[in-house]
Amino acid sequence: MKLRGPAHFLRLGALAVLGSLSPATATPLAVHIHGEKAMFQVLISPGAVGSDNFVLQLMSGEGTLLSIKAATLFLSLPGSAAATIERKATLGTDGYWYVDDVAIKSPGRWHLRIDAVTPFQKISLEDDFDVAGQ
Repeated sequence: MKLRGPAHFLRLGALAVLGSLSPATATPLAVHIHGEKAMFQVLISPGAVGSDNFVLQLMSGEGTLLSIKAATLFLSLPGSAAATIERKATLGTDGYWYVDDVAIKSPGRWHLRIDAVTPFQKISLEDDFDVAGQ
């Protein structure tokens, strides 16, 4: 029997979320952030200027879902005068966190930070991603 590691289950989870998107939805952007205490997989759909939806898969370093009490998404566009976007995520029945209808008004290289509060600590991970124009 071949044992499968966390990366395999991460891919399966991402595929399950992708399968739940409507057929008219383009393939979302995927951002993988790996830190010392956790790893976050973020799916951004459609990943373009306009209204975007975010799915946050918040996992331990071993790839199991973390027990999270609250999660917050922060977005900023470095070098612009635009204010940082801060949105609370909502826990879905699948164990993933969702932030819907986020207004991305400009293309460019955006900065993403996620703060996740566990029963014992706050974990913050961040990365950049590119948003294309329409």
